[in-house]
Amino acid sequence: MYEDTIKVANKIISDTDLLDIFQKMNEELTNCLKISAQEEETNKRYEREYQTWTCKNCSTTFKCDFNFYDDTNITVDNYNHFIGIFNGRLHEIKSMWIRCYVSYSKGIGFKTDSISQHINLNIHEHKMSIEASISSQDDKLNGVYELIKQKILTAPERYDRIIKKKNFIINKVSFAIGLIPSLVICSLLAIIPVVREYYAKTYLLFPLASIILGYVIGTSFSGGKLHRLYSTIVPKQKYAGYDSDKHQSIYKDDMDDYLNTSEIIIGKNIDNIEHRKEIDNIEKKYSKLIPKELIAVLILSTIVIIIGKVL
Repeated sequence: MYEDTIKVANKIISDTDLLDIFQKMNEELTNCLKISAQEEETNKRYEREYQTWTCKNCSTTFKCDFNFYDDTNITVDNYNHFIGIFNGRLHEIKSMWIRCYVSYSKGIGFKTDSISQHINLNIHEHKMSIEASISSQDDKLNGVYELIKQKILTAPERYDRIIKKKNFIINKVSFAIGLIPSLVICSLLAIIPVVREYYAKTYLLFPLASIILGYVIGTSFSGGKLHRLYSTIVPKQKYAGYDSDKHQSIYKDDMDDYLNTSEIIIGKNIDNIEHRKEIDNIEKKYSKLIPKELIAVLILSTIVIIIGKVL
């Protein structure tokens, strides 16, 4: 018998990953019962001393304790009922405790050994632990255990580029969005003789004014969506002291907690993967736009300078 406990840190475990694990649990337990029934039928033809068993008197348990956000709890011991609740109420699940258990006897004739093994999953929105007890004599649940380890090992990191480059991404997108109206405003200002004269004398004035104004406009009016998408995936803030000069408390990202916990896609986290994808798509979209905008800045700068000198 070997026992192991795994804690999941800095990972994103999707609901699809969880479903694959649950399905594997059910398959293994069902297979154990099937083998037991087949062996029972086969061994009817032999006297007790000649019977061979790998899964005698098999007993299995698949049990889940659900804890929901409305402060209700449900315990189920039927896999189909469990899957129905998991799929139908995923956004309501606060935590889950799942037990996969099998016991049976193995041996020949009158000499059989009793074997029992289990895998327990303790699942919350930001943490997941696995406690396993697998028999060294017969590892019928080892396939489940190996799948769990494989899912954890290959799961994407929670502290990914989307989080690491948060400020850079927000500033880039804000700049790209704000630069278009900024170019329009700065170009229209060329109608004013004094401004047109300054454009003609100071070649860098138009591009600098366009870029600065674009950043101001972008950060003022376009950051709302990105901040909303980031709201459920960024580190929590923790108290970091008091600024006596500004007379206010200081807070910073709690990176220790963030890196030592995970995102399990249940409950309030069910949209987190989609939020990351949307942030990535938004960044890619505006990254392609920025070079075109900068070319427009150069062209318009040249035009307003020429007009300023001519007029």
